Amino acid sequence: MRRILSFLFGWCFIIACVVFSIKSTALNPNFYIPKYEEMHLAQDIGVSKKDLNQSIRLLLDYLDDKRDDIKGTITWYGNHQETFNERETSHMGDVKALYQNAVKVAKISLVILALILLYFYWNEKEKMFAYLSKGFLGALLTLIIMLVFFGFWILTDFTSFWTWFHTIFFSNQLWLLDPNTDFMICMLPETIFYQLVLSCVIKVICLMVPVSLLSIYYMVKKAPIGFER
Repeated sequence: MRRILSFLFGWCFIIACVVFSIKSTALNPNFYIPKYEEMHLAQDIGVSKKDLNQSIRLLLDYLDDKRDDIKGTITWYGNHQETFNERETSHMGDVKALYQNAVKVAKISLVILALILLYFYWNEKEKMFAYLSKGFLGALLTLIIMLVFFGFWILTDFTSFWTWFHTIFFSNQLWLLDPNTDFMICMLPETIFYQLVLSCVIKVICLMVPVSLLSIYYMVKKAPIGFER
């Protein structure tokens, strides 16, 4: 029972860190705008920098539930039009639902974390940090195996990974956009998504490393005598 709870604690902590990394990176316009400048993307796709930057802010505010729609206008190759068409709007509805569900899972994970902490505090106060450290390290080992697999896949064939991701999480093909008619795929080329996924992975690793080191140190140096390492 205690081993299961400690392992669950580790995964809940990891889930919360992953969702935090996604929120702080993927929903941050300051991640995209400097990259737009580096790529000279506005010029390449026939839109003004102002329209491009406003469009990404519009999209991110919608995903973060700060607005109810993604209605806006841009001038694209000289044509004044709505920023996103019906297909793009429907797809972003699916993306928003997926992200908001991830946020809910993260919130539930935090509640479970608190309950597990209370359980160990009342029942295993002396061995509490030993159990939690061991559970976290066990969950982390599982995560590392997953990161190695997906990391190799992302680095060698990101297009294949990205296609698989969409087929797993979306039940329709609205994500298959046409750069000739759909502005969204132009403002978010595969290069951006590659850098986004990589940045999220790096941020998760940066969050995990200090906690991992503390857990290892505790297990080696501080765990109570007789605790099963």
